[in-house]
Amino acid sequence: MKQLSTFVLLFCMAISFGQKKNTVSQEVVEAIKKDVWIPFMESYNELDPNKLKSIHSQEIVRITIDQNVVKSGESYLEHFAGFLKKVKQNGGKVSIAFAIESTALDESEEIAYQTGYYRFSSQGKNDEEMVVRGYGYFNVGLKLEDDGWKIWLDSDKKSDISHKDFSNHKTLYELSGPS
Repeated sequence: MKQLSTFVLLFCMAISFGQKKNTVSQEVVEAIKKDVWIPFMESYNELDPNKLKSIHSQEIVRITIDQNVVKSGESYLEHFAGFLKKVKQNGGKVSIAFAIESTALDESEEIAYQTGYYRFSSQGKNDEEMVVRGYGYFNVGLKLEDDGWKIWLDSDKKSDISHKDFSNHKTLYELSGPS
């Protein structure tokens, strides 16, 4: 039995080492950044619910792992947009930044999958400055639609990543701060 286990392990390792690692073109990564991540951060900084909704596919599936909740479609988008409306009504500000860990792309270059971390910050109307409230780990499925890349799958959970670990990622997307 031990010999069989060793053989299976070696076989699996040989298969994984033999597989070619796909490389994703910088052009695709930049298009995703322009179509999704920049407007995502701007929507938070500007408290713009319409911009936030515009980067998501109408068929969005959202999984909040820590809460074991799945939401989808227009009802999820309205709920998410409502978050920004409420922050604005309360005189607050929010900000989000992203550290991308990995990007995978299908052969047609119309479906992508990214993993990474986000940093969420907020400022209440009585706070003097923006405060980092926490970090999360995310997985997103992206698809190329007629008007650009859209998020069709979004899942996340809280993370204990440090500020230093977040900031040390090779691909880091941040805006200067809310206006």
